[in-house]
Amino acid sequence: MSQQKNKEIGLETTFGTRVAYANGTLADNLSVQNFLFLGFTFYYTVIGLNVAWYALAFIIYSIWDAIDDPLIGVLSDRTKTKWGRRKPWIYVSAIPLCILMVLIWIPPTLSDFVTFLYLTIILIVFDLVFTTYTVNFNGLWPEMFLTMEDRSSLGIWRNVFTILGVGFAFLLPEIIIGDVVAAEPISYVFNGIIAAIIVGVTIAIMLKFGAFERKEFSKDVEGAPGWKESYQITFKNKAFIIYCFIALAIFIVYGILPTVMPLYATYLLNSEDPGLILLVGLLVSAASTPLWMYLRKKLGVRKSYMISASFWALSLVLYILAFNEILGYIFIIPVGIGLGGSLYIYDQGIAELIDDDEVRSGISVRREGAYYGVVALFNRLSGAINLIVLSVVFAGAGWGDYELADPAQAPIILPIVQILWPVLILIIAVILLYFYPLTQERVAENERMKEELHDKKRKESLVS
Repeated sequence: MSQQKNKEIGLETTFGTRVAYANGTLADNLSVQNFLFLGFTFYYTVIGLNVAWYALAFIIYSIWDAIDDPLIGVLSDRTKTKWGRRKPWIYVSAIPLCILMVLIWIPPTLSDFVTFLYLTIILIVFDLVFTTYTVNFNGLWPEMFLTMEDRSSLGIWRNVFTILGVGFAFLLPEIIIGDVVAAEPISYVFNGIIAAIIVGVTIAIMLKFGAFERKEFSKDVEGAPGWKESYQITFKNKAFIIYCFIALAIFIVYGILPTVMPLYATYLLNSEDPGLILLVGLLVSAASTPLWMYLRKKLGVRKSYMISASFWALSLVLYILAFNEILGYIFIIPVGIGLGGSLYIYDQGIAELIDDDEVRSGISVRREGAYYGVVALFNRLSGAINLIVLSVVFAGAGWGDYELADPAQAPIILPIVQILWPVLILIIAVILLYFYPLTQERVAENERMKEELHDKKRKESLVS
């Protein structure tokens, strides 16, 4: 279908809509990355919680996560209101999400067990609220932005606001907390308050100027399968199952780098500004987006994803050469380029999978909620896997209790979790991508089938 015809029938959105919607990505990332960046350091070094208790809290939360994420996704697909399927859930979750971003930094410290219990409960409630927001927010975009041009343009802005969200997560501690290892707990509370305000404002902007639901898909809720049938269809999709494990690998690497960087920068780079080092990588990531956009258009998701994951792994191997702060800034540049590719292409791949499901599943309905719900599960599972790895490595080196840590062990154990572990995971991702079945040819055929199906749905919506 020509670009002109897309505009005539309202398929292509305005520049303002794309930017306003992408603005919500900042909230999506800041709300979770603020904790991922600081949570381990806060509970492990500032509060003094044994790393084994911290890991156990994440394991319990991950078990809960396996239940609530897919359920919320299917519930979203089956929601029918005059405001649509997704937007009501975003409204419901916005304020509680902001409140929880503060409560997570106010644990009781009567004992390790009490702190562990509080952390576990907060993580479970936070995940329920955050998943409600992120599944419905992300579920909007493949439906709102249907053309390759729209999705490519939006992909750039989603990357930009992802970088801003993660950047705020790294910069706020530099400004408000200072030395994250030696800071007082109240500094983390102030950081949480500021981050929560930013999240609330960005969600409001997104809802006001960048969120809508297309009329032609309003009847999809009537044909949306129940939980059991939805799971059967979803988990029979070979391409999606492979993609989930690819996403898990990417999430593992995406999560471990900011988690360990405060310690890595302190002990190996002699730096007091780990957030600034990461920020440089994020800025490079945003700047590299046009490169990955070009490769994605030319080579498709599968091949361009293989290139980005391979480059990312190589850049992390090179980071072992950074033995001071200056080199830390220099070698974070190629890491940022690899990160940029993985962030940009990941979103594009999910959109193609949802299109593939709509035209090939046999039920001809869009099920963004079901797919994003399962992907959200793998996202949070990556955090639990990382914590298990950290617990095993740190405890094995005598770092179970931070006050007993031997700095002489740092050059050995920190590269294991910051370099070796993510490189191994990225190699697995590349192997999985090799077997990923959504080729350029299949995607092109899906586009043709999708245009015919959506044209039929638009005509039916006009009649009704």
